[in-house]
Amino acid sequence: MTAQVLFRHISETLANVYDANEAKSIAYLVLETRYGLSRTAVILDTPLATDLAEVTPLLERLKNQEPVQYVLGEADFYGRTFEVTPAVLIPRPETEELVQWVLQELKGTTIPDLLDIGTGSGCIAVTLAAERPDARVAALDVSEEALTVARNNAQRLGVTVEFIQKNALITQDLPAQRYTAIVSNPPYVKQAEAAIMLPHVLDHEPHLALFVADHDPLIFYRAIAQYASTHLLENGFCAVEINQALGPETAAEFSEAGFAHVEIRTDLSGRDRMILARK
Repeated sequence: MTAQVLFRHISETLANVYDANEAKSIAYLVLETRYGLSRTAVILDTPLATDLAEVTPLLERLKNQEPVQYVLGEADFYGRTFEVTPAVLIPRPETEELVQWVLQELKGTTIPDLLDIGTGSGCIAVTLAAERPDARVAALDVSEEALTVARNNAQRLGVTVEFIQKNALITQDLPAQRYTAIVSNPPYVKQAEAAIMLPHVLDHEPHLALFVADHDPLIFYRAIAQYASTHLLENGFCAVEINQALGPETAAEFSEAGFAHVEIRTDLSGRDRMILARK
């Protein structure tokens, strides 16, 4: 069999579930990740020592709209490849923008102490540790399954992160030390928004990491703001990813917690997506 035969088989099989361009993108990703074939190698129709039956289990999962990152067991984030499982959210480009902002704000600091609240796959904490080897990085999550994935990512990418199992809403149990920066991408999707979510997200990504109650959608931000207000070093800051529909409301939580400088920043799509707060 050749690369083009397998590429056509995958993309045509998925065309009934995804649009043609997305089906082709998934096919290229499968060929690259599973078989080490670049797009050029596919175009050149490289011979393959496999058969169509080998990809059938993978295709069945993709036809059920399971995210390709879960099927392949990995996702790219900030130039690195992270292990992902259904226990953690798939890292997204918007979170890369949050990390970039944090790294910019850390310029000029030495040996920063950093805390990632709700670490999931560890993509934020591990990336910060990799980009700032001098940093002391801690990360917490309520899910032991998520922490297992995060630890694996730290190990495979060769960085040191202290992982802690804690519930971010029980702030009295969180670390007592003070930090240069506290960073978080907490749950922020309202239950009412589930009706408009795509099946590959709603049916497969962990609801624990996605959803908050409609009557109190800012519950995590309130807890984070209150904790950060007493656990930042001088000139420290708190940076969070937010629900695009709740920018001003989320900013108000930080202002009410005593932060004098609260900035909302949009993502590359022009949507309110991040907040950075300083005392």
